[in-house]
This record gives sequence, structure tokens and C-alpha cells, in this order.
Amino acid sequence: METGSSAQAAPAEMQKVLKNVNYPVKKGELIAHVRKSGAMNIMLLQKLGMLKDKEYASADEVLEAIIRI
Repeated sequence: METGSSAQAAPAEMQKVLKNVNYPVKKGELIAHVRKSGAMNIMLLQKLGMLKDKEYASADEVLEAIIRI
């Protein structure tokens, strides 16, 4: 079970990883970029895997989609 502090830290960590992606980007390319970056945040990779298969215009759009999961 996650604690409140780790749950709150996750979005900041996700944002840090996602800001270095060149947008627009498709879901598969996004996942590949996150893996190549060495950011092996399992929660982030799981959430990215659950995203709709579409093109994302920005890190904010990806984060909003992750929050809705």
C-alpha cells in the first residue's frame, strides 16, 4: 500500500521524466523514450501502458491522461 508522501511525489517524478520527450509523440514512442532514458519507474511505465493509443501533444496532456486512469 502506498503512503501519501510517495503517492504525492510520483507526479513530480513523472513530470521530470516526461519533460524531456520531444512532442508530439505517440504512445509507443513515449514508452520507448522513458525506457531509454533510464527512468525505470515501474508505476510510470504501467500507467503509460494503460494510456490510449494516440499522439500526445505535451507532457501536460500525458499527465492529465495518467491522472484519469
